[in-house]
Order: sequence, then C-alpha cells, then structure tokens
Amino acid sequence: MSILSRPRLLLLALLAVGLYHFAGPRISLFAPVELAQGDVGGGGGGGDHSTGSLGAAKALKDGRRTISKRTVAVADLHGDLEHALNVFRMASLVSSTSESWIAGHDTLVSTGDIVDRGDDTIKLYRLFRSLRMQSKQAGGEVRNLVGNHEVMNALGDWRYVTKGDIESFGGAAARRTAMSTQGWIGQEWLRDYNVTTTVPLLPPDHPGLPKGYTPPSASFVHGGITPAYAERGIDEINRIAKSLLRKGLDEERPSGWLPPDTTPEEQAVWSESGPLWYRGYATEDEPEACRIAEKATSALGVRHLVMGHTPHFDGFVMRCPSAEILLIDTGISRAYGGEQSALVIDFELVPLPSSKQDGDRGHGKQELWRETETLSALYRGRKPKVLKRLERDLWL
Repeated sequence: MSILSRPRLLLLALLAVGLYHFAGPRISLFAPVELAQGDVGGGGGGGDHSTGSLGAAKALKDGRRTISKRTVAVADLHGDLEHALNVFRMASLVSSTSESWIAGHDTLVSTGDIVDRGDDTIKLYRLFRSLRMQSKQAGGEVRNLVGNHEVMNALGDWRYVTKGDIESFGGAAARRTAMSTQGWIGQEWLRDYNVTTTVPLLPPDHPGLPKGYTPPSASFVHGGITPAYAERGIDEINRIAKSLLRKGLDEERPSGWLPPDTTPEEQAVWSESGPLWYRGYATEDEPEACRIAEKATSALGVRHLVMGHTPHFDGFVMRCPSAEILLIDTGISRAYGGEQSALVIDFELVPLPSSKQDGDRGHGKQELWRETETLSALYRGRKPKVLKRLERDLWL
C-alpha cells in the first residue's frame, strides 16, 4: 500500500463505520496514569495472577492471606483470528507459541460480535470452544456473550458477511446449517453463550474470604443494559433474548427480519433500547449517562457496566467517578483498523495487621482488610494505561 493511499483508505473506513455506527436493528412490523510495559501484570506470566484466586500469597501471623483475581474483557473481534490472538497473548491469556490457555484462574469475558466483517468465523468459534474447556480445567473460566451480529446472522441478516467467510464453510447453505439449531455454532450459541453476565471480582465461595464479605461484581453485555432491563434482572434478559435467538436459528428460510412468531418482549429486546443495541452510555452526555448508569448498577448490584458495540478507535472510554461505565470496543478487527485491546480488572483483598487498640475503638473481633481494584487498558504496541484505581479499608 502506498503512503498516499493510506489516508484515503482510512477515510473510507471511517465513513463506513460512521454509517454503521448510527444504524439500528432491522425490525419488521410484526483520569488516566500510564505505566511502563510489564507494570500491568498478566495471568500465568509470573506473579500471583495464575493462582491468585487460591490465595497463594504469604500469610500473616493470624493465618489470613491476600486473595486476588484477574478478569480480562475483549470486545468485537469481528472475524479476525490474528488480531484476537495478538490480544490474548498481550494479556497473557494464551501461549505466545500456541493457543494454549496459560492464565490459570483468570476469567476472560468476550462481549460478542465475534462474527462478520472478517473471514475467520470458524477459527474463532473453535478457539473459544477450546479456551472454555482449557480454562475450566485450570480453574479459570471463559464467558462468551452474543452481540447483535450473532443474532443478525441467526436471523439471516448477512449484510456484513464476507465472501471469504462463506467460502470457509463450503458455501452459503453449509454456513446457514452451522448457524441453525441443528448446527454446531447455533448449538454453541444456545448452550454456551449468554446475552449478559455478571462476574464477581473475587470468587464468592473462596474459603479465605472474611465472613459476611461479598465481593463486588461487574456487568458485561454487548450493547448496554438500561435501568428498565436491569430491574428485570440478567436471567430474564437472557431468557427473552435467547428465545429470540432460538427462533431465528430454527427458521428454515430466514429473511433477515424478525420471525413472524416474535413476541412483543422479543421485539423489545431487539430494539434500540434493548441490551444488544443500546448505545446511550456512549452517546448521552456524561452527566446523563452517569445518572442512567447509577440506576442500572444499583438494580444489577454491580460496580461497573462493561460493554462493546460502539467503537472508539483511540482506546477505551471510561465515564463516571468510579468507572461505572467502561466502553471497550476499539475496533480490534482489521476491518476497522483500530486498537488491539483488552480491559484488565485486577482485584485484591489484602489482610492488614491490626492492634489491640483497634479492638478498643469498637471493632471488636473484626479484622482489617484493604480492597484494591485496578482497571487497566492494554493496547498492542502501546504502554498499558491504568484507567482507575479504587481502594478502601474494611473492618470485617
């Protein structure tokens, strides 16, 4: 590619993204701190992250140990295996020479839109299937979510499917079979994927947790969860959305539109205010977005709302005083040419020495702990950036 052609290509790409950015679903009438590379740790590459959820740190004299866990999130891989592996390796999730899970007890969350815009649909879904199994054996986990593009493909809306992707399946008919209730991808979507998930930032059943302590959680979704949907709860959101997904996958000749037997609640979940398409946390001005987020986080019982869907090519967008909103779609795929990125949430509960005087001050038999959460952005070829560090001392 010549030097002169690069700006033109970038302009065309941005125009294309802009057109899609403001598109909605098809519905029928029926404070940052930069750190040097390596200061933001990876799982399995040294340190305690690969075994952190087991409390491998040195114990205090009273037997208490530091308990830590790492949660990594990626968004919108859009058919690009090479860039996905770049991100996973950068985050020390998989080996630098293979596709082996090396992240121990870490949790990886993919917020959907694995499909479309690139040719590597089969390879990416097979990779995630393998990582789900490998991580489970290591004591970690991979949580997969569907995005609007997974549901679009189920409905037969293939506007963003590439020729190379169709050829990789052996043709359009074979691709549709794979993305049906009888096919391996369709079955995985129904069995192994959700629309939203809530991830505790420490294992709630860890035996070393202080009595009565509940670790904070983060909510993950592709588009965004409004307060109205938050009040319904994640089980209800997943039930409705997966009912729609199943109907799309079950159609013999999908039209690209909602199936004729779509219910009103399924139409609503597929609307612009539904969890697969909602962009308000990205598009509203910050005071209004944070007001909405406060209601949603309260209803969900979470500390953060993490979502993809709306691309920001220069890096993650963090909004609100305690990072209640985290927008992590940076256009990882070569279809966009944005940042190859991963969000890392490092969480630690550290026991602190306490004295007799502390007991005399009314703490009784309670013990002192320090809760520390560090939200970091990893970008390929750039220094990691600490987005936010939250810390508080607790008597437990």
